[in-house]
Amino acid sequence: MMWSKEAIALKREKRYLYLDDFEYRLAVAGINHFRNQLIQTGKPTEDVDALLLKLLRAPMRKIKH
Repeated sequence: MMWSKEAIALKREKRYLYLDDFEYRLAVAGINHFRNQLIQTGKPTEDVDALLLKLLRAPMRKIKH
């Protein structure tokens, strides 16, 4: 697969999300539910697995308001 320069630039761009406990649990549950649907339909889950692991391994930081 050939990547365009724009796609490579977007791939390297990092994004930071700040989630409270409820939002974090909701994101994990939603991604895991989507992963389960992919498994049931026999579709590959590698990308979703990587996203879920990235979310689960993300460091927790306290933010001053």
